[in-house]
Amino acid sequence: KRVTFPEGFSNKEIATRLDTTFETFDSELFLSLAKGYEGYLFPDTYGFFPSTTPDVIVAALKKNFETKTSTLQKDFAASKRSKADIIIMASIIEKEAAGENDRALVSGILWNRIDAGIPLQVDAPFIYLLGKESKELTRKDLAFDSPYNTYVHKGLPPTPINNPGLAAISAALHPEASPYFYYLHD
Repeated sequence: KRVTFPEGFSNKEIATRLDTTFETFDSELFLSLAKGYEGYLFPDTYGFFPSTTPDVIVAALKKNFETKTSTLQKDFAASKRSKADIIIMASIIEKEAAGENDRALVSGILWNRIDAGIPLQVDAPFIYLLGKESKELTRKDLAFDSPYNTYVHKGLPPTPINNPGLAAISAALHPEASPYFYYLHD
């Protein structure tokens, strides 16, 4: 069966998609095996037999990440940022950018905030953390003490918040320079 994981799907969303696609899929085992690989399971369309085990699927998604990002290895090496930080930022960009044309500009603005020591104050981690979209957030949510809360803590969250696609990774690697520290979109 073919199964598609869109850019920005979290490991949990991948597990849910697999669970609804394959009758006997063990999503708990998948999540256990995928722990620590959030951000590194490449979003794409895959073909799996219904009997494919979670370990084989995790390995396929990880291998595809390495294959798809292999063209960016020189860019990762040339960046002043670590590969881990780039993937974390790409996962944020995946949810924060309003469209394809905004990714590089949003990336530049967020890196400006990081470099200036300003909290990112982005809502995207709350989808990962609390399952809430921006319009659902309360003041209490924004004060919630978690390392993923970019209103409370400066810098990047400790891990990616989803599995970004190549365009978001490229934007994190190649931010658009601007003097801006804020952006607004609906």
